[in-house]
Amino acid sequence: MKKLFLTSVVLLMALMAQAQTKIAPKLENGFKAVYTEKSTINMMGKELTINSDNEYAVSGVTADGAVITITNTSMDVPSTEGIDPVSALLLMSAQLTKGSVVKLAVNADGVPQKILNFDEVKQKVGETIDDNISRMFEAMPELSQATTKEDLTEQLMETISEEMLLSDFDVLALNGKTIANGRQDTYTNSDGMKMKRMYFIAGKKIISNATLDMSKDELKEFIIKQVEKEAPEQAQMIKENIDMVMGQLKFDATEKNTYEMQDNNWPASIISEETKDSMGQSVKVTSTISLKK
Repeated sequence: MKKLFLTSVVLLMALMAQAQTKIAPKLENGFKAVYTEKSTINMMGKELTINSDNEYAVSGVTADGAVITITNTSMDVPSTEGIDPVSALLLMSAQLTKGSVVKLAVNADGVPQKILNFDEVKQKVGETIDDNISRMFEAMPELSQATTKEDLTEQLMETISEEMLLSDFDVLALNGKTIANGRQDTYTNSDGMKMKRMYFIAGKKIISNATLDMSKDELKEFIIKQVEKEAPEQAQMIKENIDMVMGQLKFDATEKNTYEMQDNNWPASIISEETKDSMGQSVKVTSTISLKK
């Protein structure tokens, strides 16, 4: 009986190891899909929820790829009144594409290659940032003691790049990947931290789990770069006391995504959970993206 059990386990493991799939969504002229997203941010004892709808429309299909136009058709954002500046900035970062139309050039596997209207998108993002910063300074006049509205706006605009925006569409995140049970890859998250990710396949479901993958020396370098960027006047002091700083701050990050795929390789739903503990700030973001019927 034990031998039969062990043989069955080995056979099951072998079958799982063989399971792999290439994600390449069907690209057809005129295809449209609307995805509803609910994201909840938990930070510093507060819970903030954003609801939005985004339409994905395919056009210009050739043997080499297509254009996918992503239109944010609605976004409900909670008020920043009464919340701390850090939470307000995080909330703002989650709504940068509010009211935007992004035209993506994708390859034959649906992998984003370029934002065709990047200047237009960046201008729209700039308007969103400027509007939010203005409202933040009105609601929190004490901010003017630390920085100016113009300086903060400029710092935030410097972080807006085509590369950053290209990676911002979860619906397209798996495109072009060949996924197998136990397959691993590495990537850099939105905070610039290196992550290791492992995939699993269960029928139409694809699950990815990611954890922080940085050595102590890499974390030291990460801290110093962050301080040089955000508080350059304190950089030298941090460099001289980096070991003490490392002992006082906790660094951790995890991400879990569960994709339910359709036969056409477009997602039917995506459930995500992301936790970050960095530079003294703990954040948990959960989101559900589902195809609108």
